[in-house]
Amino acid sequence: MDPMDPEITELLPEVVGIRQHLHMYPEVSGKEYQTAHYLQGCLHKIGIPAKIVAQTGVVSLLEVNPLYPTAALRAEIDALPIPEKTGVPYQSRNAGVMHACGHDGIAATALGLAQLLKRHADQLKCNVKFLFEPSEEIGRGAKSMLAAHAMENPKVDRILVFHYTNSEPLGMEIQRGISTAMVGRLEISIQGKAAHWCSREAGIDAISASERVVREVEGINAGFVSDQPYVVGIGTIHGGIGHNIVADSVKLTGTLRAAGADAFHKVYDCLQKRMEMVERQTHTKVTVRLASSVPPIYNAPNLVKAGMREGRKVFGDKCVLGSRLYLAGDNAAYYFQKAEGLRMVFFAQRQGEENFPLHNPQFNFNEAVFRPALTVLYNLFMNEMGNTVSS
Repeated sequence: MDPMDPEITELLPEVVGIRQHLHMYPEVSGKEYQTAHYLQGCLHKIGIPAKIVAQTGVVSLLEVNPLYPTAALRAEIDALPIPEKTGVPYQSRNAGVMHACGHDGIAATALGLAQLLKRHADQLKCNVKFLFEPSEEIGRGAKSMLAAHAMENPKVDRILVFHYTNSEPLGMEIQRGISTAMVGRLEISIQGKAAHWCSREAGIDAISASERVVREVEGINAGFVSDQPYVVGIGTIHGGIGHNIVADSVKLTGTLRAAGADAFHKVYDCLQKRMEMVERQTHTKVTVRLASSVPPIYNAPNLVKAGMREGRKVFGDKCVLGSRLYLAGDNAAYYFQKAEGLRMVFFAQRQGEENFPLHNPQFNFNEAVFRPALTVLYNLFMNEMGNTVSS
């Protein structure tokens, strides 16, 4: 048994209570005003100064010694515009908004960790900065926190981020090297020529061309050869102005995800070439634009070793060094450009029932994960995060 187990066990009802409170009152990206004030109040109650930054983010510093290195923990706090269908007693009270990505649990865990580290601050070999990040779901949170100098004063030397998922029984995973995909938001515009359907030959049908676009995108997934995993897909299609008019324009939006920048750009180049072919075949104008992108996260090798060391003490062989990348993106990559870091995932499958995936209106996870997750995180900050930073 870990020496901290009794103390963590005593703290668990409070962590669960915080998680369920946050779950009941979710706020979407950029609107986390009440969430930020609630978190700030919790931190003040613990005895750690906290300030609201970037309008709805929170930064808190547990300063032990100004000569020590500073390690940070990132916790996302935004919810999704999804009507909840879990039916749990603590179901969302805010219509049409739900914590369907586990951010309620992440924030609650961060507060639990803050309380534990505050109690044992005299044993820490690093200062600890807590970054409660808004707007992660829309990929803007990290940049807004960086613009608010969240990684400075004092400068963050190391950063740790984690996530919860319910895809497997209790356990954890760390990826060696690349931990998240490079993710881009695609916009594809098709320009045709409007005409009355009674004069079909006078028009150029953008909707018909959009069908070719979708088929070519699926053709990339089926046939483009890459030594790194990737996916490209279409999420929305909008076009046409009337039932009796040949559509002169269609706009499609989608995603491109790949395990690394090299694969990402190769797939994007392939997409461009295929859209040029659609242009020639349909006599439309097809424009592909990368509206935004987030770089991949690369775990620092020394922190991978540290994370596996602490993880296996708690989870045993249920702590695994991952080899297959899940093509999720995380704007925390921008923090990793400023400091070496580690991203890890805790598995929290609910036993005896169907588990729905992230971003599903019935998503939930097993709160029993809080005990081992807090143990791993506490030991990482106590034993590893204050060590000499890699050059």
